[in-house]
Amino acid sequence: MTAGLEALLARWTTLEAETVHAIARLAVIAVTAVVLLFAYRLVLRVITRLLRDRPGHEAARLRTLASLLTSLTRWVVGFMAIVIVLRELGVDVLPVLVSAGVLGLAIGFGAQALIRDIITGFFLLFEGLLHVGDVVQIGSVTGTVESIGLRITTLRMDDGALRVIPNGQLTEFTSYTAGGGVLAVVDVPVSRDVPVERAIALLREVGETWARESGAALDRPDVPGIMGFSGGDVLLRLTMRVAPDRRLPTEAELRRRIKAAFDREHWAPFGAAG
Repeated sequence: MTAGLEALLARWTTLEAETVHAIARLAVIAVTAVVLLFAYRLVLRVITRLLRDRPGHEAARLRTLASLLTSLTRWVVGFMAIVIVLRELGVDVLPVLVSAGVLGLAIGFGAQALIRDIITGFFLLFEGLLHVGDVVQIGSVTGTVESIGLRITTLRMDDGALRVIPNGQLTEFTSYTAGGGVLAVVDVPVSRDVPVERAIALLREVGETWARESGAALDRPDVPGIMGFSGGDVLLRLTMRVAPDRRLPTEAELRRRIKAAFDREHWAPFGAAG
């Protein structure tokens, strides 16, 4: 490109060869800067358009990705501009590129955990596997997702503590929100003196009454039957599908109502064999 521009200037002007050469190089640098700036602004416009009128969690995910893509585009454009300017100034850019590759390789070996966290975070955001507000279990930790970054994800646990987890550790997790709700589970030990069929019917009645009064149940309550035995006790279970953030309050309220119902029947305390 520089040679063609020099030939054109030499044909149409009476400038000296060195002056023509300098003008041609400056022109190439200016055109390159304009093209790269146009490409950068075009990418920003496309990103802005993608974010427009997006709902809730999708908008939050796209904003994070947009920040990443904007930063990446800025670095790529800057690197290309530096290489082109050095080449037009007569600097051999091949050793510079080789040195940058070796430096990048050395940094990669020294920061493998950081790179793994960033790559995992990128794919979590890109594929939409996690969203802010989701209730998830990661290992033995269960909590609500408060933020998702490129390097770390934060969970607000049931006791109010904030758990910070590097994205590289998110090799597998369980999402309670993705299924449309979570099961509130209440296990009830019943004395052997209590009629089992009557106890099952009472548990179902308690669940249906709570569901009707609260309006928070996502499905009908279920009492699967006898779940096991412990000494002289029979273990029954009441389950209710609710929103993830309602699981613990629902279980506590169901236990209170079950205790009150058992008291009205004058049945022995939970787990107390007669």
